[in-house]
Amino acid sequence: MDFVVNADWVSGLLLASTRVAGFVIASPIFKSFPTTGRTALVLVLGYAFAEPVAEAGDLGVLLTAGFTNAVIGLTLGFLTGLIFYIFTVGGSLIDFTSSLSAAAIFDPMSKDRVTIFGRIFNMLAMAMFLLLGGDRMLISGIGLSFEAVEITGTISLSGGLADVAVGLMGRMMIGAIEMAMPALAALFITEVILGIAARFAPQSNVFLIGLPVKLFAAFASVSAVLLLVPETLNGVMGIMSDTFRTALLGM
Repeated sequence: MDFVVNADWVSGLLLASTRVAGFVIASPIFKSFPTTGRTALVLVLGYAFAEPVAEAGDLGVLLTAGFTNAVIGLTLGFLTGLIFYIFTVGGSLIDFTSSLSAAAIFDPMSKDRVTIFGRIFNMLAMAMFLLLGGDRMLISGIGLSFEAVEITGTISLSGGLADVAVGLMGRMMIGAIEMAMPALAALFITEVILGIAARFAPQSNVFLIGLPVKLFAAFASVSAVLLLVPETLNGVMGIMSDTFRTALLGM
């Protein structure tokens, strides 16, 4: 039996996989996935969204289309995943205030140094995100991008996308502070009490007892922060959905 390879379909598969790969690489949500899982996701989604390319014999068209699809995937992955850093940043703020940032460790999944609470909040948010169908929302968003811009289509990145990125950065920072506020307030009060104690009892070694006191305050107040994670995640998923539409309109 002869095995016939259709060049039009192979070109479409490569171009679709290029867009999906750009999205997976740029999105922080898929960083915790193993390499094998990300590769399988790219191939499966690339096959699902592939369509035959009539200009399969034109190298110039294929190179241009490949670059365009890579830009679309990278842009969508970065913009939609930017707001998801809210959990890592919120946890890092608590770690910095409680002096736990000195215990940062290397995360082999994200290939980066992470703090304790930053890692905990990110893993919790990721688990809830997948349970609530966030992965299906992302796949639907990628599918919409193929409807908005075809595999061999062209794009015109407007300056509005930069404004979207800046706006998302601001919302991410504000949301992280609001989520971590219970613990930050408790740690601030702890710092004030320690400062007063150092002022009125200079003979006491406040620096020696300050670290365990702040750790106790952090662990005692972080439960209130955990209660805010589901509500914050709900808002994050809504922002991600809106960002898909805004980014596609800007292309």
